[in-house]
Amino acid sequence: MSAMTGRAHPAPLDGSAARHTLAGGSPPGYASQNRRLPPRASGNRPQPGFPPVPGPRALELRRAAANRAARARPGPLHIVLYALTGPDGTANGDLAAARGYAERQRLVVTGPPLVDTLDSIDIRTGGDAPLLRRGYARALQMLADPACPVRGVVAVSRTAITPVDRLYQDQLSWYADRRAGLWLVRGETAI
Repeated sequence: MSAMTGRAHPAPLDGSAARHTLAGGSPPGYASQNRRLPPRASGNRPQPGFPPVPGPRALELRRAAANRAARARPGPLHIVLYALTGPDGTANGDLAAARGYAERQRLVVTGPPLVDTLDSIDIRTGGDAPLLRRGYARALQMLADPACPVRGVVAVSRTAITPVDRLYQDQLSWYADRRAGLWLVRGETAI
């Protein structure tokens, strides 16, 4: 700053301002341009923009509401059985449990059961994305098709759909939006 005019000196034309700036300092006669903010306290960090996932009881209530909406639609309630198994497992036990549950609930089983088998790579990486599984994707296609009589899926537990809370919550919203049902032999609070 010039003492006489009260204005900042213009940058020198010889490149000395650039040399000082590149060297990490301020050019002579200029105020520091260090505008970094102090770090936040660890408890004051911004959180991701996702709302919290409801607990198991709230998820079970959401699923029950979707199931009631599916039952309220006119006509018989047709469902498809779905099971998920690992590379060395068999889905026979899960399908038998799902079939027995469907009969007790007076749900009409339609078509062959849909089974997805996770391979060893899926198991190592989680295999949690239900939309990447052929059998489950086929079940959702049936539910989305207005000409198809299938209005629901029966599985043994929510882990057959996905163990990831946010993905499971998204699936419940998908079912509710289409007035379709997801019936589980073991509810969310039983896991």
